[in-house]
Amino acid sequence: MLGFLGNVLMRELRTIDDLFDAVVPKDHQHSGNLTTLGNARSELEVTRILNEIASQNTSFDPASSFAGAGFYHRVIPAAVREIVWRGEWTTPYTPYQPEVSQGILATLFDFQSLMATLSGMKAVNAGLYHGANALVEGALMACRLTKRDKIIVSDAVNPVAIRNLETYFKPKGLELVRAKTKNGVTEPGSVEELVDEKTAAVIVQNPNVWGLIDGMDGQAVAAHSKGALYIVYGGGDQVSLGSLLPPADYGADVYAAEGQHFGVPTGFGGPHVGVLGIADERNVRQLPGRLVLQAQDINGKRAWRLGLQTREQHIRRESATSNTCTSESLIAVMSAVYLAVMGKHGFSEASSQSYHVAHYLAKEVSQIPGFELLHPGQLFFNEFAVRTPQPAHEIVNMLAGQGILAGVPVARAFPYASLDGNVLLVAATEANNSKAHLDRFIGGLREHGRQ
Repeated sequence: MLGFLGNVLMRELRTIDDLFDAVVPKDHQHSGNLTTLGNARSELEVTRILNEIASQNTSFDPASSFAGAGFYHRVIPAAVREIVWRGEWTTPYTPYQPEVSQGILATLFDFQSLMATLSGMKAVNAGLYHGANALVEGALMACRLTKRDKIIVSDAVNPVAIRNLETYFKPKGLELVRAKTKNGVTEPGSVEELVDEKTAAVIVQNPNVWGLIDGMDGQAVAAHSKGALYIVYGGGDQVSLGSLLPPADYGADVYAAEGQHFGVPTGFGGPHVGVLGIADERNVRQLPGRLVLQAQDINGKRAWRLGLQTREQHIRRESATSNTCTSESLIAVMSAVYLAVMGKHGFSEASSQSYHVAHYLAKEVSQIPGFELLHPGQLFFNEFAVRTPQPAHEIVNMLAGQGILAGVPVARAFPYASLDGNVLLVAATEANNSKAHLDRFIGGLREHGRQ
């Protein structure tokens, strides 16, 4: 985003509105004055007003929430919050003075190691802004490594991530080409047709935006046949790595993912952490973001340091590999603590429960008159798309009145992608393992589907 703003600022802008018009769509801009609080108020009055505003929010029992589309409700052990909310974690912003930040550096090293284990990558950084940002940085890294300027991205990648790619690529003059899908997954033939000697990378999401297993049947071979890199984007629930092969095992050269899936509560858009790793450690100097490495102190004991810092804006500025330097260290720590507390068995169990609950739901929902799976017969992990007998957002609104968050209407979630208004994206995790809550959701769909 900083690079895009820099490009905008090179044009003549006469007012602050000109700047906003360049980067914020008109329909998202506020017109008029911000008058919520009015004139000066006492602390008590401000607190009362804010509480009244907050009371308008609707909260859902996680067991009755079936929303996903890239962000998922998880069962997060209480120990995670108790550990992460300690002052030792919440007060350090970023370890610019590593010699006095050994604790957080050690934990960030654990984060890198855990993500490398799950993905099969040889090197993973200490976190970026969020998943879509990590994907952009992975694509830009591929362009630097191959000295090419064309990226192929599957149509089954989350539209939000594709919009992020477009935002970065346009001012840089890089080419973004869309690969077609068939029955919800990336068509290998489309990748083979598009990839050429100008292609820097091919991007496929797994699980993809529809929740389907994708990118494991020849796309890597097609990319590598022309010297391009293969990037797997973890925009779908990455707890799937407790059940599926790691991306490195089916040819990924770069793994970019959203870290919210690893024990981070859902919020109003964040905060999140992006994961970015590479399969070839020889390319580590092109890996953007912070990298924590092991070292020795003057007494020969194991210590930690920030390595290869010349890649960052705070060291080299315009020569850096990335200008995205916002620290998400606390969220990376949260993910590391979650994985450590869950352990191998607990993480695998969460993955297994997510799979089985979702498949139970898919079977039951597909038997309701008027509802049908959008991609019948396709393999999916814990998320699936359903065609609804009436606009999906109407069903969601009706069930919300019963305390059920029925899913994500894709046309509302991705309005710029021109998707069908009668498609509902339904996700399930281990938080939905109550049969009573599942049957209540199914009953609600059956009732409102007739209306």
